[in-house]
Amino acid sequence: MVLNIKAIQEITLLDYPDKIASTIFFGGCNFKCPSCHNPGLVFNEGGVLTEKEILDELEKRKKFIQGVCLTGGEPLLSDLEQLKKFIREIKQKKLSVKLDTNGSFPEKLKSLIDSGLIDYIAMDVKSPADLYSKVAGVKVDIDKIKESIKIISESGVDYEFRTTISPIINEKNIRWMNVEEVEEIGKLIVEITGKNQHKYYLQKFVPRQQGLIDKRLEDFSETSVELLKEIKRKVEKYLPQSKIR
Repeated sequence: MVLNIKAIQEITLLDYPDKIASTIFFGGCNFKCPSCHNPGLVFNEGGVLTEKEILDELEKRKKFIQGVCLTGGEPLLSDLEQLKKFIREIKQKKLSVKLDTNGSFPEKLKSLIDSGLIDYIAMDVKSPADLYSKVAGVKVDIDKIKESIKIISESGVDYEFRTTISPIINEKNIRWMNVEEVEEIGKLIVEITGKNQHKYYLQKFVPRQQGLIDKRLEDFSETSVELLKEIKRKVEKYLPQSKIR
């Protein structure tokens, strides 16, 4: 079975905290978030790069990079054993591995962690529980999201949770995710994990003239700094390590 790898960014200073890294993009996603910037990946457009092609690129750069970020799409849509094999080959090059995930595959996530294959995890926590399916664009099993949050928090692996403060599409209008809703995310994470010392990042929604899943958001404004600061002040009551990214 071939992994559904669509592209590689040879060098990034942004995707892996405190490391120079390469980023590998997986095609396909089980979420269809209206504000997603990568519809080509989500809808699995374009050809596939072989694992050998990716590993050869990493081999060329292993003296200049420290890690590899697996992102998407959703990397955990992949066949688990094939993904494990690929990560082992990456780690043989003495590179750290970061996983970006939407948290909807807790069993696969736990298996990768238990196998010692992941060095850093970034999980998107999209919204409070009652809005999750709306924000994700599909029906979401919120119990799986909660399970992933708990697994990550107890993993012993370095990690972060993050939320993009984006517009929410209702039946009759479009509105911003509000302060109270992000407070509910903070409460949810603390309730699930029993602790508040988590790295939690608030991210800005930046519209694009082309390339969002829901075209209605392409002319929408970006998240204001004022809103981000207001949310941060409120959510710090629950997650003191909250930061704006």
